[in-house]
Amino acid sequence: MIARLTHPGPVAPRRWAVQPCRAEPVEVTLPVADSLAQSAALALAAYDGGWLVIENAALISLEFVLPGADPSGAHAAWYAGPYRMGAGQIEHLGLHVGRKDGAPWLHGHGRFSAPGWSGPTFGHILPLDSRLAQPCVARGWGIRGAQWQVQADAETHFPLFQPLDTGGGGNAALVTLRPNQDICTALTSAAQEAGIPRARIFGLGSLVHPRLTGHPPIDSFATEILLTAGSLNGTARLEAQIVTLDGSLHQGWLEPGANSICITAELLLIAD
Repeated sequence: MIARLTHPGPVAPRRWAVQPCRAEPVEVTLPVADSLAQSAALALAAYDGGWLVIENAALISLEFVLPGADPSGAHAAWYAGPYRMGAGQIEHLGLHVGRKDGAPWLHGHGRFSAPGWSGPTFGHILPLDSRLAQPCVARGWGIRGAQWQVQADAETHFPLFQPLDTGGGGNAALVTLRPNQDICTALTSAAQEAGIPRARIFGLGSLVHPRLTGHPPIDSFATEILLTAGSLNGTARLEAQIVTLDGSLHQGWLEPGANSICITAELLLIAD
């Protein structure tokens, strides 16, 4: 029996969303702008959005949050923080680039550092409160034919990325998965619907009490994850970095059938 959370809204009957798209590998330079979200949008201006990985980039302002409880009871899980590193460094950050209320937005999880910093070092970066100190190179995938756009989610009461059609499919798909289902099982079913039997998988999300193969159970009712490896060959196999409520960091392969989604999973599938 997988772990579950009770969310405040009605359970949506459809447990995933799939939007075919076209993806091509990119290496882009993020310019310095008013926010990291704006920098990412400018770097991918030729596309509808995409998936980027940033490594070893200096920020003049770096702020992030951890998973946390919601003292108001309005959500099954919320955020702790923000943690303000100031002039910090992105060590490794994976992010989806899209739009919110017509403006640039991103959803990114990663590992950070700063001289003398003694707090947590992995979390969910705040896209409007973090700003590059100098241009940096990112690698990943530019997307056309679909776009991540933030929409209100009635089930979780969160504003969440949803994949929207902007002009047709191709060699890839954007996928979101809803809470309280095993991430590997649900992703396998969503990929079948997309007509993608074999794929590379990129993305991030959140899990409830994660289970890693060969590791003890992780005692955290909410966690944030970043995929570090992912493949689909009939079934999905996912490796992830995981940060818990207390900021501890774990990494390993997700045990199939044992990892319930907490709030969402946002994934890019590239067909092999």
